[in-house]
Amino acid sequence: MIAARLAEVRARIAEACRAAGRDPSTVTLVAVSKTVEAARCAEAVAAGQAILGENYAQELRDKAPLVAGARWHFIGPLQRNKVKYVVGTAELIHSVDSIALAEEIAKQAHKRGLVQRCLAQVNVAGEAQKSGCAPTELPALLAAFGDHARCEGLMTIPPAIEVGGDPRPHFRALAELARVHGLRELSMGMTADFAAAIAEGATLVRVGTAIFGARA
Repeated sequence: MIAARLAEVRARIAEACRAAGRDPSTVTLVAVSKTVEAARCAEAVAAGQAILGENYAQELRDKAPLVAGARWHFIGPLQRNKVKYVVGTAELIHSVDSIALAEEIAKQAHKRGLVQRCLAQVNVAGEAQKSGCAPTELPALLAAFGDHARCEGLMTIPPAIEVGGDPRPHFRALAELARVHGLRELSMGMTADFAAAIAEGATLVRVGTAIFGARA
């Protein structure tokens, strides 16, 4: 079942890329595996989906040793006191939204003798309930990444389509911010809106429900 769903999602990504005049190889699928048991994560890896995305630091810490061959991204809000569970386990942290968090990631990466790859999360729509720095705060956040925490791009979560939101202007705004700051990666688009994100330049799409089913 997971293999079939993965194949369907990959086909939809390829079709969205063709519609946008893009090479499908320029878009990386992150299979969002939060609350999915390790055995089902391993099933996804066996079906060729190496990159899994986790939202909770301790779940990532506990699950990562159980899923051979997986590469992990951290995509959820991250508290500074839980950075130690994520740095070095996740190859990419999508959700760096404050100077203090960037500094703690750099500190923990320095302790481990590595450079942690990161994305800055931007609250493009200015939604009070969403994480992310304001666009005007982005230059200061980017300046806070040190030698051991490298920002490679931006991430956003736009207003939900289900409540009448149109994600494309927000995706377009994030892509413009990335262009202005010379950043390559754009993590944007989920199950409901990844085709629109691809049309606006997404390089990483975060898809969970279409692969693993609805979560409780």
